[in-house]
Amino acid sequence: MNIFFYCCWHDRDQWLKIIRKKFKKNKIVTLEDQPNFSTIKYAIIWDLPDEVYQKLANVKLLFSMGAGVDHILNLPSYNKTPIVRIIDSFMAERMSNHVISQVLLYQLDLKNHMKNQKSKLWIGETSKNFKEPILNSNLMVGILGLGSLGSHVANSLLKLGYNVQGFKNSKPTKKNSFPVYYRKKDLKKFVSISDIIVSILPSTTHTINFIDKKFLNSMKKRALLINVGRGSSINEKDLIYHLRSYKLFYASLDVFKKEPLKKTHPFWNLKNVTVTPHIASLTVIDSAVEYIYQIFQKVKKDNKYKGNVDLKKGY
Repeated sequence: MNIFFYCCWHDRDQWLKIIRKKFKKNKIVTLEDQPNFSTIKYAIIWDLPDEVYQKLANVKLLFSMGAGVDHILNLPSYNKTPIVRIIDSFMAERMSNHVISQVLLYQLDLKNHMKNQKSKLWIGETSKNFKEPILNSNLMVGILGLGSLGSHVANSLLKLGYNVQGFKNSKPTKKNSFPVYYRKKDLKKFVSISDIIVSILPSTTHTINFIDKKFLNSMKKRALLINVGRGSSINEKDLIYHLRSYKLFYASLDVFKKEPLKKTHPFWNLKNVTVTPHIASLTVIDSAVEYIYQIFQKVKKDNKYKGNVDLKKGY
């Protein structure tokens, strides 16, 4: 059975090698192989061009090589083919580590200490300008988006003694060990009592510019906004204005509307912004390929082309 593979990542060849080794009873084909697209029922992809997708007329199941699926859903020719996205504990661990690092950067005022080091300034506890670190138990972290990654991040923060609350777009189906809001009328309350907000929102029609002027104005003026979900969820113009207006408001941004971020973009030069290049939750190749393989085996056994993405919700 032929399985089509496509991606443009730096480690593409490593992915291809591991996939071919795991799927040794199947033929993994790429564009270079000039395949007969009509015979392909499965495709493992990331950022597939629409003109190539159109050729996959008989594809029955698409495997996204990451947790996100907007790169498939946004294809002009996408025709509701079932999608399997990666759900992996290693990705969740990486996401949690990244979020915790940014929380600590803000909480311990580390950016200022690094700046003081360059100027050889000793701003210790005897200095008038010393800022005492906030205790974990005195910080409320709001998690915006409670999928598999968001839930893992929330529970990791809970274990470290932070106060945690969550917000999602539907009523929780399982019990959580922290408060979870889901009604639109409760969003302002969720936002206003959070010292830190971590956005792990997917990219859907409902989340575009979700974090806008109104949202930002509801946040505390000395808050931290972390975005590790999708860049489309933030109105960047509104955020830039907010950051310039409130110098003690901070943002840690890993995702952006257009990537890579242009050198002329204001985010680079704002002192109250941390920019990272979409690396908060990188896919771990071995475990991701194993996950794809297990789903593939189950689909073949059951003879049902079923994905794990709700196409109506977009995630």
